[in-house]
Amino acid sequence: MIKKTKTIKSYSYIKVPLPAIIFTAILLTGLSFYSGLSFAKSKSIATPALDSKIIFAPQKQDKSELKFFVMSFCPYGNQMEDILRPVFDLLGNKVNLVPHYIFDKIDNIDTYCSSRSGDINQCSTYVQNKYFPDITTCKKTISENLAKCKDEKAYIKAPSGAMYASLHGRQEATQNIREMCVWNIIGDNKKQWWDFVGAVNKGCTATNADSCWENQAKQVGLDTAAITDCFNKEGINLIEKELELTKKFNVSGSPTVLINDQAFPPETAYTQDGKGTLKIGKKVATQDRYRLPNVLKEAVCVGSKSNIKECNTTIPDPAGTAPAVGGC
Repeated sequence: MIKKTKTIKSYSYIKVPLPAIIFTAILLTGLSFYSGLSFAKSKSIATPALDSKIIFAPQKQDKSELKFFVMSFCPYGNQMEDILRPVFDLLGNKVNLVPHYIFDKIDNIDTYCSSRSGDINQCSTYVQNKYFPDITTCKKTISENLAKCKDEKAYIKAPSGAMYASLHGRQEATQNIREMCVWNIIGDNKKQWWDFVGAVNKGCTATNADSCWENQAKQVGLDTAAITDCFNKEGINLIEKELELTKKFNVSGSPTVLINDQAFPPETAYTQDGKGTLKIGKKVATQDRYRLPNVLKEAVCVGSKSNIKECNTTIPDPAGTAPAVGGC
């Protein structure tokens, strides 16, 4: 039976302005942005007929592990979750597919906001580069964005005074925590986590997640009171653990995939002409297929010491438009 949900009460929140509203999503390298490029769909993962000099050969483990770093409402992160779902359905607990989440920790709000709101002293340059129609508009926009950014209620705030943000706003940050809580609460059978995340991706957004998530959780049989209790008691600790991992592996973009702690695909597997290839075990994938389920299945399987019979099964390509190369 699903218990009545408690009110989330430990931290103060209001919505963080979306990067789409703030021009620095374009101007500043410190802020991630969407950069997708759709590619045409092709046939299954290739055979070794292609001569690839780039080889993906992670150190093998008894149980291969694929870590995927996302933001709960990054469209490319959601896409990666959709891509990995059939891999999970095929391989189950014979490999570990482990989600992780990307947060920002704000040590100095003045420095943090200045790096994301632009520099009024550079308005002449911004206007010249056509980011603003005139200097007056530039100064007004930067001043308004800076004031909004410095509102401490816009962030998850710990009792210690530390503040935390997620790229797509406060409700993305809170949903990140809830998804981590579900992962920890449900134990070894992770199907409910995949069901919950899939339901949230389809039914909720970064602007309504705080009021939307409960119905999605109930639909997949989760205890919403337990999730809320975890949120209130463990939220900050969970964020800090994720920050440690993203720092350790130098992760900044969603999605980022590591297999046995090795980046997949390696950067060298991409070429500017779009003709890059990557050898994975006895097969070769072309650059346009690195984000397809069967290729990710091959990659996680090659990292396992065990002979997993399901690894010989080909996962069909998803219907519709092929996954896009991009990130948040």
